[in-house]
Amino acid sequence: MTVSFALLMERLWQSDSPETTRDIILSLGFNGLVFQRWSPDYIENWEGRIAEGFLEHYYGAQLDQHCPIAKAIHTWSRSYTFGQARNQPGADTENALRVERLFQQFGMKDGVVLLTGQNHLRSSVILTNAHSVEAEFERFGGMLYFAADKLTRQLHPGHPLLNHVPRENPTLSDMQTKILQMQIDHPELSKNEMALALGLSPKTLHAHHKKIAKKNGVTTFAGAVIKKLKES
Repeated sequence: MTVSFALLMERLWQSDSPETTRDIILSLGFNGLVFQRWSPDYIENWEGRIAEGFLEHYYGAQLDQHCPIAKAIHTWSRSYTFGQARNQPGADTENALRVERLFQQFGMKDGVVLLTGQNHLRSSVILTNAHSVEAEFERFGGMLYFAADKLTRQLHPGHPLLNHVPRENPTLSDMQTKILQMQIDHPELSKNEMALALGLSPKTLHAHHKKIAKKNGVTTFAGAVIKKLKES
């Protein structure tokens, strides 16, 4: 690390935006950051930085259902490293290894999950790293807890950076169902060609893509398509 602990803490105190707080955290050597908040009614998340394509594979292959890191978020009351979650007893070894290989494929060998929030609004800040994080977690744990708490307060419920997903996802409209099925049946069509075939403007089609992704609990339309194919 090229700057002092004291200077980093000062920068965190002065940080006035989630993006600035994210950049300070990543300067400690992490290569990814995701924020999540969940309540009985909804989930909010912010992909501060994540390897492109990772979430589409993760959710599209439904690996979230077998991920020991995700399971620990809802069962543990303390922060932890990916390694600690992977070593918990009773894990589905075969599927857990599939998840771990996917993480490594996208340069996320290890990471830290920092639990924040309280009561019905629990939150987590998930940090990833291409290498083992045990040393960083031991050395910068206090700073990371402070930074995660600050980020949680900055990303207050309803913040415009957050993607808001109801736990009971609304069903797709008839048009959205048609759009999703057309993408599966005719992947060769460009967006403009598909919009023309559906009698929509490209801008309206794009808006539907975003809504379809949100209703499916994924971040992109491609992720919704993958999810649909897996369910078929």
